Amino acid sequence: FQTILQKHSLCICVVSCEASLSVCPRLPRICQTDAATSFLRAARSGNLDKALDHIKNGIDINTANQNGLNGLHLASKEGHVKMVLELLHNGIVLESITKKGNTALHIAALAGQEQVVTELVNYGANVNAQSQKGFTPLYMAAQENHLEVVKFLLENGANQSIPTEDGFTPLAVALQQGHENVVSLLINYGTKGKVRLPALHIAARNDDTRTAAVLLQNDPNPDVLSKVSVHTGFTPLHIAAHYENLNVAQLLLNRGANVNFTPKNGITPLHIASRRGNVIMVRLLLDRGATIEAKTKDELTPLHCAARNGHVRIIEILLDQGAPIQAKTKNGLSPIHMAAQGDHMDCVRQLLQYNADIDDITLDHLTPLHVAAHCGHHRMAKVLLDKGAKPNTRALNGFTPLHIACKKNHMRVMDLLLKHGASLEAVTESGLTPLHVSSFMGHLNIVKILLQKGASPHHRPHTLVPGRLSWLPTAHQG
Repeated sequence: FQTILQKHSLCICVVSCEASLSVCPRLPRICQTDAATSFLRAARSGNLDKALDHIKNGIDINTANQNGLNGLHLASKEGHVKMVLELLHNGIVLESITKKGNTALHIAALAGQEQVVTELVNYGANVNAQSQKGFTPLYMAAQENHLEVVKFLLENGANQSIPTEDGFTPLAVALQQGHENVVSLLINYGTKGKVRLPALHIAARNDDTRTAAVLLQNDPNPDVLSKVSVHTGFTPLHIAAHYENLNVAQLLLNRGANVNFTPKNGITPLHIASRRGNVIMVRLLLDRGATIEAKTKDELTPLHCAARNGHVRIIEILLDQGAPIQAKTKNGLSPIHMAAQGDHMDCVRQLLQYNADIDDITLDHLTPLHVAAHCGHHRMAKVLLDKGAKPNTRALNGFTPLHIACKKNHMRVMDLLLKHGASLEAVTESGLTPLHVSSFMGHLNIVKILLQKGASPHHRPHTLVPGRLSWLPTAHQG
């Protein structure tokens, strides 16, 4: 569920924690024995003594779970530095990949585990390893706003010009996310390294109209691209929109800048301005002919960007200008899903006033209420329920918002859903009730409340995982 939300949002542009490598991939050895499961659990929890016992007893140190995550991946994600070092010392493959291709360095960078990143790189991890979709550790750190990890990777040879398959670079994703410090670091590092940012881009960043005017006299192309931005396609107007520099933006437009310049990733200046929430900039771009229904590579519109970032005034302007309120991303996320994810209640109310569908579904049949439940947004869930959202809508896998709230341990959302008629006995495609889900996740407080509310501890799922659901009777007994 989380990947669905993250993968298709321009404004958050999160990559899946599972991407695949193209550099010397080393596939994990998947094993489902009890010893292997115990070993992986020890690695994830940082239980060094237990993990070493398994190693002494001959466990295959490269064993992995069904997703291809081995002990090094799990320990790296959780930041267990000593565990990481012991596993490496005992021969675990440094560049081993998950089923979807991530190395431990990808995973540590995404999680912001600076110490682990340092140790892995010092041990020889490839800082420029690319996944199936082209994601690098630097890209992952940039999109999650892990400034120190970004800095360390750059200092250790990470190449910020490597694009993803969709044409996104670390700079592109940082711009989309609004990670100001990361953006500044990448741009400034670009001016110091082998790849230089053109002067017009720098003038646009600084709102330096005098310099920009002189540069345009010498080179009248306002849409000049830099080597840093050649893969993203960001022009000076994109940069001006990001930094909300109206003076330079007007100058560039007056000199013929293409207001709808569309790079490979599809991000236009209007997308960026809508995410930033600058009313004057948005009006300026619209007045100069910006395409209001422009879509990125992932089919996000400017309205998606405004909704995700909580800009009610921008939403109103875009809708009044005819922006498509039901526009969908590749996975079917609409602006109201984005607003729900960002916990922007005023944006949801505004969208509903313009007749947005409160129970709109993604390709996986996730409603805005599913999104609010997943994120633990209690007040957002209340707004949606008070406005008539259906509490028992099932996703394609059968999960209701209550299943999701129980899985994520969001007690207030769970209680709210129950008060609005959420079914305790709703089952997923596998026959799991909310009680099954909360029990499996080990959320004892949720389990107790569900039992007190009348949930049956005797309902059996369609497919039992050995040893996984055996604690239900115990939970029932307290």
